[in-house]
Amino acid sequence: PEIGQLTNLETLSLADNALSGLVPMQLGDLISLRRLQLSGNFFESQLPPSLGRLEMLEELDISDNWLSSTIPPEYGNMISLSSLSLHSNYNDNDGYFTWGIKDKIPIEIGIMKNLQHINLSNNYLTGTLITEIGQLYLLQTMNLQNNFLQGPIPEEYSNCVLMKEILLQDNNIDGESFGMPEEICRLPELDLARVDCEV
Repeated sequence: PEIGQLTNLETLSLADNALSGLVPMQLGDLISLRRLQLSGNFFESQLPPSLGRLEMLEELDISDNWLSSTIPPEYGNMISLSSLSLHSNYNDNDGYFTWGIKDKIPIEIGIMKNLQHINLSNNYLTGTLITEIGQLYLLQTMNLQNNFLQGPIPEEYSNCVLMKEILLQDNNIDGESFGMPEEICRLPELDLARVDCEV
């Protein structure tokens, strides 16, 4: 609990330390925090909604853990966030899902107007691709590969005019029925996209 008293702290990096247990909810009290790196540990169970109070946070990385959680809609309140990385929390033990970031991507992500990079790959996300991502006009890279997401791919993603990479492979998107919309393929900065978009 004492860590929540460090209200002037701007960077907290605890990556690759074999930490376990729950992600401390008291981290949401670090109101000056700009970078929070917790990747490469053994944190499990739920993501704390309290992190949504970190309105100055610019980088959040809780990838490569053992989380079994939805993405709290409160994270939409992190209005300064430019990089969100929750990838590789998925574990498949002999075909049996045991943990991962799961369920639908919350529409509140569309509120995070400063978001430039989002990586939710290698998890257990389900549901259709949300159109609200098309409201992230500064977005440059989006990696949602290796989940269980479904099409169609929203044309609204073409509003992300700075997009350089969009990775959607290894989902439940039928490439023949739901190809990459032409408007997305024509994005001027696009370098890498799904195989059915020739760039």
